[in-house]
Amino acid sequence: KEEVAHRVAERRLEQANQERVSTATLEALVNALEAKDPYLRGHSARVADLSALVAAELGASDEMIEAVRTGGRLHDIGKIGIREEILNKQGPLSDEEYEHVKQHVLVGSQILAPLVHLKEVITYVRSHHERWDGFGYPDRLAGEAIPLGARIIGTVEIFDALTTARPYQEKMEPDVAVERMRDLVGTVVDPEIHRALEAVVTRRQVLVFLDDAHR
Repeated sequence: KEEVAHRVAERRLEQANQERVSTATLEALVNALEAKDPYLRGHSARVADLSALVAAELGASDEMIEAVRTGGRLHDIGKIGIREEILNKQGPLSDEEYEHVKQHVLVGSQILAPLVHLKEVITYVRSHHERWDGFGYPDRLAGEAIPLGARIIGTVEIFDALTTARPYQEKMEPDVAVERMRDLVGTVVDPEIHRALEAVVTRRQVLVFLDDAHR
């Protein structure tokens, strides 16, 4: 009995190690992808960390918080399948180019499909561009039919885009970005997730202010 239990424990440990390695390999691919574009560098890491904080603010379990964090790290992995000249284009995309970029959610979920331990994460990757009003992509899901993790990641991705400098826009301060996103509540963004994001961002800014005051 002890020997069987020992073998089972060893097998589980080996499986857990393989899962960690496969996830780390995928994260390295994302880092390599982002390294080609200075405006994207660190995007997925920022989305992952803030998404995890928003999930915690919403009272998610530890297991879900980690799934959301992993989903945040891997949400754009499908951009590996997007043509480089489109991915790195500085100006606005044509309709045809935009349709091509939209494929990244399907490519990403296909890349992750063999990794059964990432079952929840795959739904987040596929659905993070769905909209609360049902006019997103790829499946035109609406409201709570969109997986919660995907709603969180999608909202945080918008916030990160607004607070990052791009060739065509200056970056916004975090509180200004949250306020600007109020216009998207109920159409693009889940109202509850916007409230949670606002709470996290406000708390973070208070901590930064207190830290600066003590220097």
